[in-house]
Amino acid sequence: MVRIYGFNGKSFNIFKVLLTAEELGVEYEFIGLNPMAGEHKSPEHMKRHPLGKVPAIEHDGRYLYESNAICKYLCGLKGNKLYSADLWERALIDQWCDNVAFHAGRWLGTVFFEEIIKPMKMKKPADAAALKEAKGFLENQIPVIDQRLSASEFLAGKDYTVADVIAFSYFNGAEGTSVDFSSFSHLMTWYETIKAREAYEKANRNFPESAAK
Repeated sequence: MVRIYGFNGKSFNIFKVLLTAEELGVEYEFIGLNPMAGEHKSPEHMKRHPLGKVPAIEHDGRYLYESNAICKYLCGLKGNKLYSADLWERALIDQWCDNVAFHAGRWLGTVFFEEIIKPMKMKKPADAAALKEAKGFLENQIPVIDQRLSASEFLAGKDYTVADVIAFSYFNGAEGTSVDFSSFSHLMTWYETIKAREAYEKANRNFPESAAK
């Protein structure tokens, strides 16, 4: 049994771990922490993540944090399903995991924070300069992903991998923001294909307020 610790509200990094677990058929328990009560800064959780962040997992008495590392670890539990034992194939998967996380995912995260977290959770207005910067980068980065998906059904090739799970989670989290990627036909086909998978519905059940989305 893997224990997955996250906040009790849906976010990119937590959802990618849950979606990976569901796709792999990993038996897990999701434990939602209340950030408003400071549960992520408790002594117990600081043992799981020294920065007091989420997600983190507990497995066989050991702790692991950083969402992409967790996703790849879960793949290893299932014989590298969604990943690969082949060095080149694994490098391509890693390439797209990093490409999305460090570029488009970073700026989608900025928009999510400014438009969702700040006004709804922190009761603060969005930073217009931060939003302008983020959307400027996204204008260059989203077309790269769409172009890749015009040549390949999935990011790392013909097979659905953990790179797709990770990338999808960023775009899914951006649904409630002002970012519009509906004009990118290849990206949208890829996105809707993953959203229709059973694992998406199952992972969403951890967040009742998102289950219908």
